[in-house]
Amino acid sequence: MSVDIVTTEVIRNLFISAGEDMHATLVRSAFQPLLYENEDAAVAILDRNGDVLGQSSGLPLFLGNLDEAVKQGLRLRGAAGQLSPGDVVILNDPYIQGTHVNDVTLFAPVHHQDELVGFVAVRGDVTDVGGKDPGGGTETTTIYQEGLRLGPIKVATADGPVDDVLDVIRRNSRSGDLIVGDINAMISSCLVGRQRMLDIIERFGVETVESARDAIFEQSRRLDLDTVSAIPDGEYYGDGLLDNDGIQLSEPVRIPIRIIVDGPQLTVDLRESPDATAGPINCGRAQAVAAVRVAYKLLFAPERSFDGGCFNNIEVLTRPGSVHHAEEPAACGWYYTSLGLIIDLFISAFSEALPQIVTAAQFGDSMISYFAGIDHRGEEYLCVEAHAGGWGASMHADGVDGMINVINGSFRNTPVEALEARYPITVTEYALRRGSGGQGKRRGGDGVTRGYRLDAPTKLFLWLDRSITPAWGLRGGGAGAPPRVEIIGSVRRDDLLKVNGLELSAGDEVRLHTGGGGGFGAA
Repeated sequence: MSVDIVTTEVIRNLFISAGEDMHATLVRSAFQPLLYENEDAAVAILDRNGDVLGQSSGLPLFLGNLDEAVKQGLRLRGAAGQLSPGDVVILNDPYIQGTHVNDVTLFAPVHHQDELVGFVAVRGDVTDVGGKDPGGGTETTTIYQEGLRLGPIKVATADGPVDDVLDVIRRNSRSGDLIVGDINAMISSCLVGRQRMLDIIERFGVETVESARDAIFEQSRRLDLDTVSAIPDGEYYGDGLLDNDGIQLSEPVRIPIRIIVDGPQLTVDLRESPDATAGPINCGRAQAVAAVRVAYKLLFAPERSFDGGCFNNIEVLTRPGSVHHAEEPAACGWYYTSLGLIIDLFISAFSEALPQIVTAAQFGDSMISYFAGIDHRGEEYLCVEAHAGGWGASMHADGVDGMINVINGSFRNTPVEALEARYPITVTEYALRRGSGGQGKRRGGDGVTRGYRLDAPTKLFLWLDRSITPAWGLRGGGAGAPPRVEIIGSVRRDDLLKVNGLELSAGDEVRLHTGGGGGFGAA
């Protein structure tokens, strides 16, 4: 059956609209700021094969592998036939979904007249699932130290949430009822997505919807073939250093990348990635694949949404047991540390062949700070923030100031008013870090400075990286400034980028300076 182009476009946009409705339900129902303020989440609707039909805006690194998490979850559950209408499955195993245990993935089947017609999926960061330190800490060396790990199990059925599962999760999290509230928000998001998908099917019929899907997938497949075919054939290389793995602080970690373009086929070879490290910078294969997808979309196809027809001519090679194909019991708490670097290396690899479209490097790592302590109500709190920085310049424009990094997409900062109302912390400064962008004909974007005064005893956790390989410039442009943190008060330090539970006193101040982006062209 063929479908006319107008109906196809209507259905394409309904898929995306359904994803936006799911996303709105999640962030408006969530209990913790990482979801309702920062929107550290992503959603998708998928066909009966687990291929993406539509997604909302969200974290690109999540959007790039929700389909793989669902497919692997189904394989482990014995395929979709084991799921009944109304079931919702939860998992957070890093070796399945690629991320860390703090990220929770839920997916649910969609049935129409007792026939499986698709799935809906949502992922969000729930802040804390136990572990040896709040939020997992920065010094884990095995997955078992990072918190509760769930394979694909049912968290809800047609009768409602499975209270026993929620009770286990509640008892293993410092967030207690808050994490259960977030999971219920994700369940609600799945229910909304399921109803929106059924609305589309009931309006057009299964046959028409699947014919439109086939047309959409074929369009995306052909566009990717044309896009890669336009890249000059050859091998392209990149190489960078992470500061360390969080444990062996004096040992940088080398990240190499090799890209092969052969006609319409693009292969990214990560098999030379180092063996899994002692520290928590390892990631499941699914997340390495997602990083490559983000890099490709960012450079070559930013105007197109992602669906199941994308990336069929793009292959990612990884080596089991390596940093980018972690296996049990490798620690994965800070899995994304290398992925922003991979994206920058991918883009810069084409700087000679395609100088008109590449950009210099961005500031890199997510630049995470979090504070743990006792809040105004006498309860444990965890204030987590991912900080913005400077993006790289291009041949045509300066780099953008104060943007979240490439893996985090629509992630938002925590408004000062919301942070101060919820936590015993005062924000003393929030400004651009002027002059931190790299010099050049086009300057790199500036990072930010964010200052805090602690109004109660607090434990400080930091994870900032890319000081050894800061945002480099291209074609004669200068590098951006590396990150820096100042601690003033009972502790006085300005040499720490990674900290695990440093005890600070009321009145102490912390000032974070994030990195700038690289410049482009000689000044």
